[in-house]
Amino acid sequence: MQGDRTSALLSLAAGPRPVEAILRLVVEAEPRRWTGGAPRTELLRTLNLALTAHPQSEACRDQLRQDWLRANSVRMLAEMGLPQHTDFLREAFKRLVDRYIPRLDESEDLFALLESLRLDESDAQWLESSRLEDLTPWKELLALPVESYWDAAQLVGFRCAALGLSRDLLGLGPEARELDSPFSRLPEALSALRSTGVAAATGWNALLDTCRERLSMALAHLDEHGVSSDLVYRLDLLEIQLKRLEKLVGLALGEGDGLALAALLIRMGAEQRSLSGLVRGTLRRLARKVVEHTGETGEHYVAQSRKEWWRTLGSGGGGGALTAFTAAVKYSIAALPFAPMPIGLLLAANYAASFILMQFCHFTLASKQPAMTASALAGALENQESAHTIVGLSEGITRSQVAATLGNVLVTIPATLLLDLAWKAFSGHPVLTAERAAHGLNDLHPVHSWAIPFAALTGVLLWLASLAAGWAGNWSAYRRFPDALAANPRIRRWLGPEQAARLAPLVEHHFSGIVGYLVLGLLLGLLPLLLAFMGLPVEVRHVTLSAASLALCILPFHPGGAIPWADVAWGLAGIGAIGVMNFGVSFGLALITAERARGLDSSARRKLGRTLRTTFAQRPIRFFFPPKD
Repeated sequence: MQGDRTSALLSLAAGPRPVEAILRLVVEAEPRRWTGGAPRTELLRTLNLALTAHPQSEACRDQLRQDWLRANSVRMLAEMGLPQHTDFLREAFKRLVDRYIPRLDESEDLFALLESLRLDESDAQWLESSRLEDLTPWKELLALPVESYWDAAQLVGFRCAALGLSRDLLGLGPEARELDSPFSRLPEALSALRSTGVAAATGWNALLDTCRERLSMALAHLDEHGVSSDLVYRLDLLEIQLKRLEKLVGLALGEGDGLALAALLIRMGAEQRSLSGLVRGTLRRLARKVVEHTGETGEHYVAQSRKEWWRTLGSGGGGGALTAFTAAVKYSIAALPFAPMPIGLLLAANYAASFILMQFCHFTLASKQPAMTASALAGALENQESAHTIVGLSEGITRSQVAATLGNVLVTIPATLLLDLAWKAFSGHPVLTAERAAHGLNDLHPVHSWAIPFAALTGVLLWLASLAAGWAGNWSAYRRFPDALAANPRIRRWLGPEQAARLAPLVEHHFSGIVGYLVLGLLLGLLPLLLAFMGLPVEVRHVTLSAASLALCILPFHPGGAIPWADVAWGLAGIGAIGVMNFGVSFGLALITAERARGLDSSARRKLGRTLRTTFAQRPIRFFFPPKD
């Protein structure tokens, strides 16, 4: 059996394309097994022994080396594992097409050969864990000429220079002239290094360090200002190209590790085929900046003192009073004889107008807080604040949410009752009929209705609206939108220079909140109608709006009939459950999003959960009302 296997291997080595045949045979073997050696390692040993014992050993090895060197290796060294396009959307589209549509590459190309083998992480791990004596004969046989490394390095150097000198990246540096950028000197420095060798290595390393410093300055600029996914993608690509350039130059000078580069190419090649990896890596910094904007806002929603708690309660009461009108208008719109789409647009406009008015009146909507405060908590976890500080922040987040919810609910119920009484005195009947009131009470029952699942869905919508608000804040900072409005000639002519100057801080303070509330209004108003159109009778359950709806369901039973106090009590319980679901789902999703954007794992969150459970058991009152100052 061993002789047959040896003969088969030797026939492959003597074939028309011996390297490709052997590579495919090795890759098809398992890279590892639970016990014993790896099958592909044993296969390499068998082939090496067969070649060594062959009467024409040197001729066979020469044929293998000639076949290996006949293929172009520059593309493999310069491009394998690196994105081919310098913008995010084109690269994403290219990976999507390559995944599902076959492509025929040049046969004399090592890049195309390795891509066709579909190597992955397990192959890279096998290569790194293989013993030196098993790979040494093949390292000598498959070694690439030095000129290939230099050609690949110069190709990557030109691409680094072009990317580093693009207009949006130049805008992130301090150069007075475009060609003052260190990236402009990369091609010339590479040519000098290639011609002089190690003598120019010191200047080359200094230039690389300068390029890295300039890249760090650009990333720091993004951290201070807004970001765009396309710009982040190009900066990440430039960073990867600089690392590849350094490795190629090291190998060309005889200082690098070819085996480590081979494992890196395999690993990066597998990552390059991943569309999800591209999206995840490119959007991480963008997501971080989005949650940072929400986190900066969330710090203002943490009630650490009794004065702040009472202020939150008062602002929540203002939001509850305004919600009474919102609920009354909602039912009036729903009674209009219009088609579903106009009804949905009117409902969305009603919600958005009410929420934006709260923004300008400095009122608080309880459901806005969770996503904002979750980002602030994730920031504290990233900064590795002390356990005492993080627990104190968590207590402040919880009691501020309690204060805002109490303010919303305790004010919106009596305010809605007064509004309903005023409407009845004016029109002779309450806002709702007895039939609609009974239906409304049943919809709030925590057990006999879908109130809790719908409240969880609403929590998802609240989280999406917070992401929209964070994105708007990032976009505004990236575009310098407030300052651009203040400096716009048309706006200055229309408002005057002084009023235009006052516009900038107003837009900076309110823009993200307005966008978030617009998105929330559209989601609350239109999503149920769109889902109903698809046959899914889904509704939204917002804690403050549900409290106002409960109040509107009381007056229709009086004085003609007895008020169903048991149903009202169940409705109050349902409102409590809706509030918990609104808060819990939106806070949890926002915390997970902020953790992933900041590169944190879930262990810190689990540890925090255990600490909070212990703290709550010891002093539960501090989660509802702050201690004395």
